[in-house]
Amino acid sequence: MIIVSIGNEILYGKTVNTNAPFISDQLYKIGIEVQKVITIGDQRSEIESTLNQVFNESDLVIATGGLGPTKDDITKEVICEYFKTPLVVHQPTLEHITKMFEKRGFTLTEVNQKQAEIPENAIVLNNNNGTAPGLWMERSGKVLVILPGVPFEMKSIFLNEVIPLLKKKYETNKVIIHKEIITAGIGESNLSDMIETWELSLPKHILLAYLPKPGQLLLRLTGRGVKGEETQLNQELESQLVLLKKIANKYIISSENESLVEVIGKWFIKNKKRLAVAESCTGGYLSHLITSLPGSSQFYEGGIVSYSNNVKREILNVREQNLKKHGAVSEFVVNDMAINTMGLFDVDYTIAISGIAGPSGGTPEKPVGTVWIAVASPTNIVAEKFNFGTQGGREVVIQRAANSALYMLYNMIKNNYR
Repeated sequence: MIIVSIGNEILYGKTVNTNAPFISDQLYKIGIEVQKVITIGDQRSEIESTLNQVFNESDLVIATGGLGPTKDDITKEVICEYFKTPLVVHQPTLEHITKMFEKRGFTLTEVNQKQAEIPENAIVLNNNNGTAPGLWMERSGKVLVILPGVPFEMKSIFLNEVIPLLKKKYETNKVIIHKEIITAGIGESNLSDMIETWELSLPKHILLAYLPKPGQLLLRLTGRGVKGEETQLNQELESQLVLLKKIANKYIISSENESLVEVIGKWFIKNKKRLAVAESCTGGYLSHLITSLPGSSQFYEGGIVSYSNNVKREILNVREQNLKKHGAVSEFVVNDMAINTMGLFDVDYTIAISGIAGPSGGTPEKPVGTVWIAVASPTNIVAEKFNFGTQGGREVVIQRAANSALYMLYNMIKNNYR
């Protein structure tokens, strides 16, 4: 199976290709392994030669990109030439596009109407989130799936339309079962060292994958067998998870593939608690992570970006003596920020962050990457100093600071701080 990503914006590094990893991950879950991923530009000759190449190597090809309304979106034209079929107007798609434009108050142009033209012998994969449908085409036992390049459109079509068709066409007696846990507060290499003996003892039909995400690490156990072995395989995986949890329990935050902020949000909503934050070097990124969670308004009161010392003094009532004696990046200042934010917002828990994200502003005593974080409840306050270094630049320092703050809050609400 081969994935082809089409688009100059990907080839030239202007857009990060998130589609190929998503497709590969979803295929792996249903027992289809990807041989390779190819990225090409929007040139006709490139698409033509790639089609000839990939169908010599594989019976299944999934391509993304080139289905838009602009002149460089030529994927459909080239596909029609390859499959020797004309483009025809697909009336249901045209009606869908027309309704979308009417709903948004836009004028439907001839260019937009062209997106309703599809290869005559293609199966249309409905796109409920956009105007370009996906396409499923077959010839001589070979299958080509073409999907829009817009990630949220592609994902919806892939999950709702493509996966069911793939399962039906490529049904085998293979069984693949996944079990996942989420860890936080520990790096991949350190966790690998911690669980090495257990990992080496895994039977050959059970594999472990490390899948890093910002601020956390997903561990996926994959068990392989054949139909009829599902119950036994499930029991084996559960037994291995029990052993893993005994070793790394301190760092395991969920076994339901939830993000750290989701776990925290569930706890706050269940316990009817409220949260507010005060940020300096992260500039609102922590608030962004929290409010990206649907339903966060049920527990998140708000936040203040106290970037300047003046705002720290005037809004958060940080003591002048602490700013002068210890500096804005200090335990004393983040403690003031956390405590006073609690009173300002009348909440149960607060987080405060102050640091040096860089690339300038560091000193020998407080180099770039130095961050102080405090978390507070009505009965407790904990502050911790971090040095995130300079690797990855300012953006990485900000991300690490915000995720570390969430992990500190997680530890507090789970009573891990005494």
